[in-house]
Amino acid sequence: MREIELSEGWQILQEVHDNGETIGLHTPDFKATIGNAVSEWEPLPRLAHLQTVLARQPYFGRELRYFNEHAWWYRLDFECPAGDAAVLRLRFEGVDYFAKVWLNGELLGEHEGYYEPFEFGIESVVRRGGKNALVVKVSSPWDTKVLPGREAQHTGEVVRNLIKGTYEHSDTFVQRDVNPVGIWQPVKLLLSDCCYPAGRPCVTSALSADRSRADLAVSWTVGSAREVGNAELVVRIEDQATGLTVVRAAKPLALAKGENRLDAALALASPRLWSTWDRGGPALYRAHLELRAGGKALLVGASTFGIRTVALQRTPKETSFWLNGEKLFIRGTTYFPDTYVSQMNRARYERDVRAMIAAGANAVRIHVHAEKQEFYEICDRLGILVVQDNELNWHFPTDAAFCRRAERAFAGTIEELKPHPCIAAWICINEAPLKDPAVIRMGEALEQLSQRLDPTRPTIRNTWDAADLASGDSHDYAGSLSRGSYTDVRGKKYKLLSEFGADAPACEANLRQVPELARKLAKLLPQIPFLHDYQYRLLKYQIEHLRMQKYAPCSGFFQFMWIDLCPQSFYGVYDYWGCPKVGEQGGGLRAFLESSAPLGVFMEHFEEPVALWAVNDLARSFSGCRVEWTATSESGAEVARGSKVLDIPADCRVRVADLSFPVKREERYRVCLTLAGPDGAILASNRYDDPFHHLSRLPGYPERMDHETGMRLWNA
Repeated sequence: MREIELSEGWQILQEVHDNGETIGLHTPDFKATIGNAVSEWEPLPRLAHLQTVLARQPYFGRELRYFNEHAWWYRLDFECPAGDAAVLRLRFEGVDYFAKVWLNGELLGEHEGYYEPFEFGIESVVRRGGKNALVVKVSSPWDTKVLPGREAQHTGEVVRNLIKGTYEHSDTFVQRDVNPVGIWQPVKLLLSDCCYPAGRPCVTSALSADRSRADLAVSWTVGSAREVGNAELVVRIEDQATGLTVVRAAKPLALAKGENRLDAALALASPRLWSTWDRGGPALYRAHLELRAGGKALLVGASTFGIRTVALQRTPKETSFWLNGEKLFIRGTTYFPDTYVSQMNRARYERDVRAMIAAGANAVRIHVHAEKQEFYEICDRLGILVVQDNELNWHFPTDAAFCRRAERAFAGTIEELKPHPCIAAWICINEAPLKDPAVIRMGEALEQLSQRLDPTRPTIRNTWDAADLASGDSHDYAGSLSRGSYTDVRGKKYKLLSEFGADAPACEANLRQVPELARKLAKLLPQIPFLHDYQYRLLKYQIEHLRMQKYAPCSGFFQFMWIDLCPQSFYGVYDYWGCPKVGEQGGGLRAFLESSAPLGVFMEHFEEPVALWAVNDLARSFSGCRVEWTATSESGAEVARGSKVLDIPADCRVRVADLSFPVKREERYRVCLTLAGPDGAILASNRYDDPFHHLSRLPGYPERMDHETGMRLWNA
């Protein structure tokens, strides 16, 4: 099969009177004139979300609203090679959001969504060896309906008729006037003599009880221009670590005209298992597929996969992930790295995932959107689990027609991403009303859909409902959105805390790159280091609280979130430019480094010390370890010192010792902890600076929100 990329030479215009089809914008001979009141076609430098190409500032500003008030029209004149290729298909890798496609004036079809690729057969329409006019109408309209009686609330009350999470959130999230639109991924012309792929190849596995054998099920949907009687599917499995072929099989089959689902079964002895980087690492295999007939290859394909089992055990007392039959404590973060997915690339993904791992994270939640395929490939290779959200968030219609649209969109995401071994679970809905019967029915339908399409993974029906065994997780922003103090988590028990955190502005030097933001926060700029320190103190206290609750009942956490998705202030421990919010004490990144390593030593405390804990998330034990601790006052006087030798079993928490010393309220203290092996090598360490005085949030938070810029103002 041959591919020709059609990503250069596009022209665009925006129709402001919503009459483009009436005046014939889709026809090959259309000419813009004064009489029909549309702009001239203008060249488009690249395919990406239009705001990132045409707007002065794509992340905030009321001028962005015009991008979504009327449809955009794209046109590309291209040459189709002469020849007798039986199959010609036009493939769109990503269009946001509604698309209507014409070729040479003939309507090919329509598509809704932004992530799922789609394509059309064009054999009867294309001009071989000649010029062709491809026209696409693209729109991503605003939703204006809000919940009755909630008209004065923030944009979170908007009823979202678009099934995408990358627009109109506010709350220092996606800014009010941002709604990505455009053809943002490549467009391709596919030519084939007979067969073409109609879906991604996928390999699923079933492990024997003793893990000595993996039964592999290979599936691939292909299309054929004609019936082929004597064909065969050849499958070769390669170990990615060695490059060696470990199993091979050939299956005879016959192809019908149209789409065919091809299946093959193989058995692999002594399989290496895919796991997270801290639990053995990501063993990967690659399936090479070849569809053959008459002594030649009709079509080839490939799919990288991992052999592993994943489960989510939920009871009234626990919500825990199991990987390869073993319970796994989740040390996670949340990821939404750019408002415009088109801005992401492999280098940015690689930087961010490696930074997560360096900070101790073994899991990441992709929040209310999907990333490019490159991201999941990197997580497969580096060994980090992914919990993948669906697009549905907060408030949306629940009528039958919308439910069908939502199911189709969710199915498309699952089919695109399910080959990746890194994905551990699907989330059907984020933070929708818990008691709404229509929402409950929709959640049940989406859960059933995901189980039908992908029975190898669990689902979370409506994330944030700890009492619902179809969900089982909690969201708690103590000390930030939920107000109060970050120490309010003390005494609380969480099964799985899947959202918590505190937002802070970007580093001052980076904020000054965007003058509008720096001016808006002018009075706050001197206090940015304090806000970074507040984020550090909140994350450190809350992560360690969860670590010390390990399996009693807590099975993990997802901090919200890893990196800011826009220049405005947000919850990231890194700002939009990729710089850690270090403040004076080290910011959120320091909290991860001290509190999220697989092996850690922690002090339980509030207004005085309580106890010392060692927590081991690794699958190996440590014998003859020595924990040492010292506490000094700010004057340098030592107020406590001690040590204890102990064994630390695999995957456990151990209460090392009670800790008590007199704390004077006017005094500041430093507590230092080390955990060393029998040879004296330091295995873990921790430090607490002034731990008994807890910071208070700056005044004005979270109420003061500037909707023009989409950012917190605190007391600015």
